[in-house]
Amino acid sequence: MSTASPSLSQPAILIVDDEVDITDTYAMLLELHGFSVVTAGHGAEALSKAQLAMPDLVISDCMMPVMNGIDFCAALRRLPGGGTVPVILCSGAPELHDLSQSSHNLFLRKPVFFERLLEEIQRLLPPGA
Repeated sequence: MSTASPSLSQPAILIVDDEVDITDTYAMLLELHGFSVVTAGHGAEALSKAQLAMPDLVISDCMMPVMNGIDFCAALRRLPGGGTVPVILCSGAPELHDLSQSSHNLFLRKPVFFERLLEEIQRLLPPGA
């Protein structure tokens, strides 16, 4: 049996949302499904955390203070290793965002049901993550 830390073998997901209820709920559910989770309240905080440890996948809200999800996604893509990280953007008001120039992999309209989110995470995660 391996003595390695469980977090080394678990895919790491970064959840970015200014709604603490959302980050806490998704974190709890994803951890129950075997993922390692890091949360951030806005894009700038998420970018700092990604620079310390690049996640295997990102779930980000679009509308947030300090740095929104679209700008965060663009900044993530410029980091070493950030160009290939799958990014799921979410918003309850997609009509307020110009997603045409965004480099995200998937857009989901809020509210996002957890079962759908889990399916998409498993589809987008790189093999071996």
